[in-house]
Amino acid sequence: MRIRFFLLALCMSACASTEERPKDLLPRDKFTEVLLESQLIEARVNQEMVIDKRTDAPAQQYYKDMFAAQGVSVESFKTTFKWYVDHPAELKDIYNEVLTGLQKRVDLADSTGSAH
Repeated sequence: MRIRFFLLALCMSACASTEERPKDLLPRDKFTEVLLESQLIEARVNQEMVIDKRTDAPAQQYYKDMFAAQGVSVESFKTTFKWYVDHPAELKDIYNEVLTGLQKRVDLADSTGSAH
């Protein structure tokens, strides 16, 4: 019985990750904002390709401009994204925040009669 209790305690402690977030990652709120802006870029590129029938939508330039405006390097974004991919529960929480942020923008546009 003691062995089972020990194994159960060991499994529970293994599941409760105490791994700290590396210091070189983007702050969570900055990473969330970059992901939100990335979703807007993807929507813009899709609209330009499907609705406007553009074949030359400058997606790379849009991302370059966004990273510059956010003060974020592509490398730091990729490093941070990889860390979150390895921590899916946290990534899911961030994507929920992104979806909430996008919905707030839609609601704001609807209430003011403008489009983003």
